[in-house]
Amino acid sequence: MSPNDLLMEEERYQLYMLQILEARKSTFCSVDQICEILELSKYKAEKNLEALQDTLLLVEEKSSIIVEPTGEIHLSGITNLLLKKMRLYYLEKSPYFFMFHSFITKEMGVETQLEQLPVSRSLAYKYQKYVKKLLSEENFKLNKNQVIGSEFRLRSFVFGFYYDVFNGISNPFSVEISKMTKEIIDFLVNYQNVSIPKTKEHKLTFFINVWLTRISHGHLVKEEYTRMKDNTLKEYLMRIMVTNFSLSRGSCEKEISYFFLFLGLEEIEPTSVEEYLNLESEKDVKRITMELLTKLSKQFNSNFQKLTNYQELADGLTMINRRWLVYHFRESSFILKVQLKYFQEVNPRFEQFVRTFIGNLDDALFESTQEKNKLYYDYLFFLITKIPVEELEEPIYVCIDFSHGKSYNDYIRMMLLTLKSMHIVYEESISSMTQIYLSDFALEELICEQMIWKRPPTPDDWEEFGELLLKVRGVDHE
Repeated sequence: MSPNDLLMEEERYQLYMLQILEARKSTFCSVDQICEILELSKYKAEKNLEALQDTLLLVEEKSSIIVEPTGEIHLSGITNLLLKKMRLYYLEKSPYFFMFHSFITKEMGVETQLEQLPVSRSLAYKYQKYVKKLLSEENFKLNKNQVIGSEFRLRSFVFGFYYDVFNGISNPFSVEISKMTKEIIDFLVNYQNVSIPKTKEHKLTFFINVWLTRISHGHLVKEEYTRMKDNTLKEYLMRIMVTNFSLSRGSCEKEISYFFLFLGLEEIEPTSVEEYLNLESEKDVKRITMELLTKLSKQFNSNFQKLTNYQELADGLTMINRRWLVYHFRESSFILKVQLKYFQEVNPRFEQFVRTFIGNLDDALFESTQEKNKLYYDYLFFLITKIPVEELEEPIYVCIDFSHGKSYNDYIRMMLLTLKSMHIVYEESISSMTQIYLSDFALEELICEQMIWKRPPTPDDWEEFGELLLKVRGVDHE
């Protein structure tokens, strides 16, 4: 179940149109292309585009979509943030989302919802049937206005859904729950001296909101997930649980251990966790981590255990796999071809390795194909930042020799140091190893590639140099 599943059909098409337009905003796009991609008639596409134009003005006055008589589409002010705002705008109008949100946050029945929904009773129950169907596809049930199932899985699913939809835009939870959430985060920051970046603070805020909302309706976890240190944070949370929800000490211990699990796996406050307990996935975590490291070494003919940061590498991959297999968080955004092309060009061996490794994992490990998107990014970014490119790539030898002299050569070399994703060795004079000669004048009878730049180099010069590097490295960049 994705947020788009809770949109009305017309709004869903309009959002898809906006996503396509935003992805192609720097290239030619037309009504005919929209029709082809979404399999719509020209009439329906044009009507939805008109409605989309009107809605855009309500959400962001400075944005616009202009359709020329030829069918060509021009955009202004269409950003990824606007996409998020538009999706939220459509969701908050949707009776499907209203019902889902009412069941999750208020456990409000259909008859009570009808007081706020401007639809007939028969239509309301039709909407309820659709929401129940979506929940059942996630192995959850709607029983007497309550969404039930595996409590741990349900919380993870609801957190992922709300974090994706509302993050950075608005807060959909009650005033009371939001107030408690803020107090807990303030305690972490001010009394535990935990430094939390803004992005993690947003994530933590949504996690706590979902956690406290479920507790407030009497839905509790039944296990302890961590062995915790007895510290002031644990004592403070005990008081919160008892004062606001009248929980027994045993229930408090389990709920706080659930919260500490998140603090540990998200590396917000890992020092409060002494040990992870009752994690059914732990065998798979260790097996997949070792399998990944072994295949990594074979793929790159390198003994990564010799790296000075090998333990950091192993621990980081373990944490990525543990987060994935414990929470099954999803990445709702698609991996676009242009993104794949970028990684395939800049980090081809890592990209191919990660894509192949994930493709060979047992599908039974995934609860959703969207998890593969998140895992792809998690692996790729972690490996790129933790394993030096020198361990993976044969060097490309580049001789920098401009007529302006040493200072100018040093300047060009400094500019080229931004190409950290490639293993480049810079030479001051031509040698038998030189593969690219970079200069402002040409030399006859050179057996290596030559790149003749203007002074200073233009954007086109940089682009051509990047293409030449890919050619020398043997990457098909077409």
